Amino acid sequence: MAIYKILYWQEIPTQIRAEDDDGDEVSVELDGKFLQQIDILAAKRGLQAADDYLAQWKWSEEAEREGSARKVAEALKAELEAKGF
Repeated sequence: MAIYKILYWQEIPTQIRAEDDDGDEVSVELDGKFLQQIDILAAKRGLQAADDYLAQWKWSEEAEREGSARKVAEALKAELEAKGF
């Protein structure tokens, strides 16, 4: 069993962090196109000042999923990238 959380900039996911019962911790970043989309949206929404931009980052609440930290993080990455933004 692994506990995971997802880092978002507003509604766009960018990173997954997972930890399993063995104490293994894994951090996986999503494809760079997600970061590119953040830059586009930040400009459109007028959030280019550093404080405004940084205030948009948030971690999801922790959740559990069956599997090792690595398998959970990789599966979530695949699911999120398949959904797109």
